[in-house]
Amino acid sequence: MCSPPDKSLPDKSLPDKKPSWIRKFLTANSKWVVTICVEIAWFTWAFLDREEHFGRFTESTPFVGYYYFMSITMLFGSLVAGATSEGGGAVAFPVMTLALGVPTVLARDFSFAIQSFGMTAASFMIFFLRVPLDNEAVVCGSIGGTIGLLVGLEGVAPYMLPAYTKMFFVSLWLSFSMALFKLNTRKERRVYNTCKESDEINFASIAPDKNVSIETGESSEISKEETDNSVLKRVKRKRIILLLSIGIFGGLCSSIAGSGLDMATFSMLTLYFRVSEKIATPTSVVLMAGNAMAGMIFRLMGIGGSYAPGEETVLWKFVSVCIPIVVIGAPIGAHIPTILSRHQISYIVYVLSTLQFLLACGIVKPWSKPAPHGVGLVVSSAITLIGGSIFFYKAADWGEHRDDDNESKNTKELDEENNVIVEKTFAVADETVHDHSW
Repeated sequence: MCSPPDKSLPDKSLPDKKPSWIRKFLTANSKWVVTICVEIAWFTWAFLDREEHFGRFTESTPFVGYYYFMSITMLFGSLVAGATSEGGGAVAFPVMTLALGVPTVLARDFSFAIQSFGMTAASFMIFFLRVPLDNEAVVCGSIGGTIGLLVGLEGVAPYMLPAYTKMFFVSLWLSFSMALFKLNTRKERRVYNTCKESDEINFASIAPDKNVSIETGESSEISKEETDNSVLKRVKRKRIILLLSIGIFGGLCSSIAGSGLDMATFSMLTLYFRVSEKIATPTSVVLMAGNAMAGMIFRLMGIGGSYAPGEETVLWKFVSVCIPIVVIGAPIGAHIPTILSRHQISYIVYVLSTLQFLLACGIVKPWSKPAPHGVGLVVSSAITLIGGSIFFYKAADWGEHRDDDNESKNTKELDEENNVIVEKTFAVADETVHDHSW
């Protein structure tokens, strides 16, 4: 008697249903979903008034040059935003303030706005490509960065003169690149995937080997496990406080120059926690995307001061001629860290930081300013450069000492194990000789 057909198995007599071309397109290009949506929206808006909206590319700015100058700038800036820890604002801010004569407040707010588009598109690309991130750094850095941004917009940025803002920005990141260069001269530098991994591997260097019970005088495994958990909790608490603190500092920098949280977090991850640049870079991109959106929202709410008449219109014109470029360039840039080595990514950071500093010195010429700002600019730039270098060097040294202590302890434990094996071998040999002598 024939058994009934199993309905759970697919019927091979029926042809497979082929997916529609729309489904194929969406599946193949899901990582570009943000870029496609923004481009459709932008071109729809542009064709509503072609003469006005397309014409603003060749329109003169109230400052120096034409609006399309920034479009060309962001061709390069968007790639930098997606590929390195220096966001698009790190390119836009010095070009606008130093070369085009744009006020620092407008340049900063432009950085917020354009990074909200470009770096958000790059972040979606990172997620779709499943590029590894340090999730703990993203969460803690975002919280600290938002706090620092809010405090900086209200209490720091409004009181800084434009020339000081420019020189502070370029001096600080030059000092970081110098420290990163020093760190990478160590050829056998050990790197980790996350700061949590770095702590958990290195916590053994500060954890006790055993815990001896006071009542019995014997080692207690339960007590040792409790001690290890206590040490891990303390290390985690310290790590979170450190990430929140560096996030607050980065948010303050963003409130001044439109970017900074990305570089600040990148510096702590690479210098102290020894996280690989290939992971720290996309982590900093996602962080700065969120911080830029927060900055744009705060400014739309009027936090940080109001605009002079006409400034908001000029700002929107700058942003509108760059949107269709950055939502393509930044996601393409997000591919670059997956191709380059961590050393090649570092070389890009060295070159950009050095060029920014030289460009700022050549245009601002702090030594030529009338008193007291001539001396003030030189001194403040020197303090920022030297102080930043000391801080970043110290962060690198602390991270190096952690690795050295861990390696020393591992070597010591290995030597102790070898000594135990040798002692047991000799003991067995002595017993064998003793037995034969009888």
